[in-house]
Amino acid sequence: MLMMLSKAVSHACFLLIAVVLARSLDRTEFGTFNQVWLVNKALIYLFAMGLPVSVYYFLPRLVESKRKGFILQTMLSLAILALPFSISMYVLADTVAAYFHNPALAHYLRLFAVYPLMALPTVSTDAILISLGRTRNAAMFEIVTKIAMIAVVAAAGIVGHRLDWVFEALILHALAQLALALWMMWQPVRAIKSHFSFADLKSQIAYAMPYGISDVVGVLNYQMDKVLMALFYPPAVFALYAAGAFEIPLAGITSVPVLSVTMAEFTKRFASGDIEGFLKLWHESMLKLALPIFAVAGYLAVFAEPVVTGLFSSQYAASVWPFRIYLLFLPLRITALGQVLASLGATKFVLTAITAALILNTVLGFVLIHSIGWVGPALSAVCSGYLFATLVMVQIQKRLKVGFDQLVPWKALGRVGLTAVLAASGSLPVMLLQIGPVWKLAAGFAIYAAIYLTGNLKTNAITRSDIETVRSWVSVTSRSVAGRRVLQTGTHE
Repeated sequence: MLMMLSKAVSHACFLLIAVVLARSLDRTEFGTFNQVWLVNKALIYLFAMGLPVSVYYFLPRLVESKRKGFILQTMLSLAILALPFSISMYVLADTVAAYFHNPALAHYLRLFAVYPLMALPTVSTDAILISLGRTRNAAMFEIVTKIAMIAVVAAAGIVGHRLDWVFEALILHALAQLALALWMMWQPVRAIKSHFSFADLKSQIAYAMPYGISDVVGVLNYQMDKVLMALFYPPAVFALYAAGAFEIPLAGITSVPVLSVTMAEFTKRFASGDIEGFLKLWHESMLKLALPIFAVAGYLAVFAEPVVTGLFSSQYAASVWPFRIYLLFLPLRITALGQVLASLGATKFVLTAITAALILNTVLGFVLIHSIGWVGPALSAVCSGYLFATLVMVQIQKRLKVGFDQLVPWKALGRVGLTAVLAASGSLPVMLLQIGPVWKLAAGFAIYAAIYLTGNLKTNAITRSDIETVRSWVSVTSRSVAGRRVLQTGTHE
């Protein structure tokens, strides 16, 4: 729950940054910001080389005397890798700017080239703190640093209305984040003597490289639609696309943490030959996660226009189309297929599947951008996502040796999906009313929620147990907050 909260705050902050900059910068500058951030995100996975993932594997297994040395070697490796990262961004600035048809981009890429020197060494902070048993600290680090990021970016954008101020604010934030990360990681191991082993470093890199390659291919696939947009359209049009072409981050908040918790149980049941138990646990997780995910997808499909224009202003009204197309990703987010396949011991196939998806995304995106225009890359991105899901599901089916009809609770998921469609249809007339966008969203939500909850209660998709679970969460949270207030009052007195 702590990590789910921290990830929710993290995703919300990145969305708020986009909202603030869309409203404080002109559309061309907002497009340029997104292009710089696109280059940064593409390179960060290349130069991180999968080292953050390796922390989860090695650090919990090490004896206490070796932990400090391992953390130091991880941080030092990332700091060394940050140097070619920065040099690449600086040297390739003119080339990237020429390909993206944006001469102003080169200046901002060179300005931002110092950012990786401070940001890359911190990418393993969460993994290190969690592996040391300090999940609360990891969550606090994520929350504090992301809130600070939105604060400094908002101040630079709103006060200065200048793009260079925004990048300078991000650089100062990265410096402060690095200092905080070093302090938080130093505290648990400060009393331990450090021991460096070249053999340990070699083992870590050998383990991390395959994951790093998979991450790079995955990021290229995820960002390919935006790369195509930057190659074929000017920054102002790229800004329109980037404002709408983003996933609602439910997977990072719901399915990824849930599947991370249940992976060990999946592996245990598969190893013992309990395929029925494996499927039962997996089906239960999918059905529970489908309830909020399908609800969000249906509601936003109807009310996409007031949501997008409310966030980014009316000049981004055209962004509604890529936004609606990206909502088609949500049905895939009721589970984390790569993690499920990993629990079956078939991690290598993920790279094969994501490579096939990247090829489709690139070729189809190129064709569609020339045939139907700037919404084409969004459609190719969704198609590649469904190809990846299909390939991985076929591989899971082969590993479990069950029929495709048994693999997923199709009928139960279909009922939840149909209820979402009915709720969307019932709330659609609200869009025709001549009322303000806030009133449309509120009235639409009331009607949508009433139909959705009633329908799922009738079909038993929402059970009495679910209601009791929500009540217990609310009760525990209320008692926790009340207890803190009492403690704070007593401390002040």
